[in-house]
Amino acid sequence: MRRIVFMCALLALAVTGVRAQQGTPAAGTGPVIEKSPAVVPYKPAQLSEADQIQACPAKIDLHPEVDGVYKVGGDVKWPKPIHEVDATFSAEARKMIKMQHLKNFEAISLVSLVVDPFGNPQIVCVLKSAGYGLDEQAVAAAKQFRFQPATKDGVPVAVRISIEMNFKIY
Repeated sequence: MRRIVFMCALLALAVTGVRAQQGTPAAGTGPVIEKSPAVVPYKPAQLSEADQIQACPAKIDLHPEVDGVYKVGGDVKWPKPIHEVDATFSAEARKMIKMQHLKNFEAISLVSLVVDPFGNPQIVCVLKSAGYGLDEQAVAAAKQFRFQPATKDGVPVAVRISIEMNFKIY
């Protein structure tokens, strides 16, 4: 019985501690309305033309409060593709297929990019490489995509997404 009383007392102290941290409204002031945090503007990274194709970092951390790039989900809606471009085979891949007398060939290049608040792709990098020069073709195609921007609470925001580029010959 003492254990139950002791546990109830601890629970009551924990609950009052949590309420004190949350800040309870004063009596008669009405309901507390929480405002959603303001949307942070997108700050594009400055890349040189020499950085045409880059491998993505092992772990991509999103810090919307710093750079304005959000993760899709919750109140952040997906960008909708307006203009898509298919990646073409590279000369290196065609040569390899011909040399090995392949009738069927399939490769996938997974490309990650940031869709800015205007619907343009930025910071394109390769998550999964296909090799044979196909990644360069995938990046070139991804840079030509155009999107209806992602939105957070109705405001256009930058988001990071992944696009799978398929290369097939049958």
